[in-house]
Amino acid sequence: MALDWLIKRPWWALALAVVIETIVFVVGQGDFVASDPLWYADLAHRISLSPADVFGAPSNHPFEMRVGLTMPLALLYKLFGVSVLVSNLPGLFAALGVLFVGYAAAPTSRGKALAVLYGVASVPLVRYSSMLNIDLPCATLMACSILWLSRSDRARGSMWVVAAIAMWFAAFLVKESAVWLAPVWVYAIVRDGRARGWRAAARIYAPGFAVGVALAIGYLALCSAVWGDALARFHGIDQLVDGHDWTMRGRPAIEWFQRLTWKPAILLISLFGATLLPVVVAPWLVKDRGRIWLVATLTIVGLFWFGSTSLAAYAPLPLSPRMLLPALPGIVVVAALATDRALERTAGSRWRRVIAVGLVGALVVPAVISIAAFLGRTRPQAVAYGELHAEVGEGNHQIVLVCDDNRCTGISEFYFGFEVPANLTILTIADLASTPRPVGATVRVLVYIPRGAHPRELETTNALVQRLSDLGFPPIMKQRDLLMFDAGDGARLWPSR
Repeated sequence: MALDWLIKRPWWALALAVVIETIVFVVGQGDFVASDPLWYADLAHRISLSPADVFGAPSNHPFEMRVGLTMPLALLYKLFGVSVLVSNLPGLFAALGVLFVGYAAAPTSRGKALAVLYGVASVPLVRYSSMLNIDLPCATLMACSILWLSRSDRARGSMWVVAAIAMWFAAFLVKESAVWLAPVWVYAIVRDGRARGWRAAARIYAPGFAVGVALAIGYLALCSAVWGDALARFHGIDQLVDGHDWTMRGRPAIEWFQRLTWKPAILLISLFGATLLPVVVAPWLVKDRGRIWLVATLTIVGLFWFGSTSLAAYAPLPLSPRMLLPALPGIVVVAALATDRALERTAGSRWRRVIAVGLVGALVVPAVISIAAFLGRTRPQAVAYGELHAEVGEGNHQIVLVCDDNRCTGISEFYFGFEVPANLTILTIADLASTPRPVGATVRVLVYIPRGAHPRELETTNALVQRLSDLGFPPIMKQRDLLMFDAGDGARLWPSR
């Protein structure tokens, strides 16, 4: 009864999903990640202080050019300050955007409720809405572009096309994966040209193309003025691919074969699970205007599978789950459309109940398990830096935090809002040889235990932990990912350098 009530009133289903997603986001916050998220957070903070300093003499790194993420985050920092919660807000906004897009894309009340169900039960949506990354925001903006492009046959279709191309441009400012929508635009133009006549289609798309050309020219001119190269972003990516750890260049032939055959399929299944089942049969169920979502989803998955990150040489994307997030909104919408059509075709038969029960079981159980894991995960960083905040806040003596590597120093600065207090000094182990021991200070040593690290890195970390134990430093915090030692006044630490 409750399910039927929500199907007839999908607005309530959407509102409930928004509440659930927001609660999970707030309660399930984890520790901040000292890699790409930290880099984006640092960029956004520096932009919030002085955009001129950031863009006055920028590097050619693509991270600095992804202003579609860093500029809004800089505004959030300006308004609310630096924190884990504020830093991850773009992920929450993107997740809620996926729910709204799915709701708007479905033509029937049941389809809207199904889209909301597929969205709120999406494990990757839950996982990536609680961290700062570019892929989910880019995916949502791409989905908005597809949604508005699908409405080109409505009254004032040209306005929808203009909005779609503007949103496509916004997605590109977040990440370069937005170019994957180019085949979708070709499909939409051909579809409308055949259905309405090429002259009518030209009148609909001409204003959008004019806006798109203007945006492209303006963007290229801006890149030329700021970075000294209109194509700096693409050239920066080419340079990044050459030296990145995940590049396929120089790898054995068997790894190339695995990357281009079955490994992406395994990743796709592990990421989206049962949601893929209705997507597989969608070509026989999804018709009319809804097919643009099927085309978009297949295009994005195909370009991830066989596409290249570089224009200079063939370099496939790494098999990272977040790289597939641009396909998430399309998979949610296509799954909802296909399921809605399947329920319609099986009306009055026993298969209808089988589909409904199987859908709820296959979606809700993994979602509940995932949400429970999120709400129950530990936050060793929050505990460690909470203690340091308390010590530093007393303000009556100097605190020295010794970190095991540069990632630790960067994340430490983040947890202090990128504004390190005067009575806190952050050093690395390597800094000890060139830094005099501060007299009268309390010394803490922080060691991160890297997950999935190379054996050599783990060996180095374990050796450091053993060395600190041999010096007699008691661990005042011991977690799976993090250890914090009390080094007293540091007298035994400095001579050991």
